[in-house]
Amino acid sequence: MSNPKYQIIAGIAGTLTLLALSNLIHRVYSTQNTEHLTYTWIFLILSAQSLLVLYGLLNQAYGIYLPALLVVMGVSYILFVKLKTTENKIEKELINKNIL
Repeated sequence: MSNPKYQIIAGIAGTLTLLALSNLIHRVYSTQNTEHLTYTWIFLILSAQSLLVLYGLLNQAYGIYLPALLVVMGVSYILFVKLKTTENKIEKELINKNIL
């Protein structure tokens, strides 16, 4: 980036975003409950943060791409848990109906 003196603002914003997201990730990790998070929300966040990573890399702005990369990793974990618990829920329903 040609003028990195204001890059600290992006770093602070990224840090605050990570603090907010860490609470959500901890709750998902503890409860394995992702019913309140829709696939639309997950994919919109992943898309937006992936674009931020790309923008930060192209402009060599670590204050932008490092926090965004961590958000992508955290939301990917949430997606993994959502997919895993959805499979388990369907399997349990089939077992309860004596289909499996």
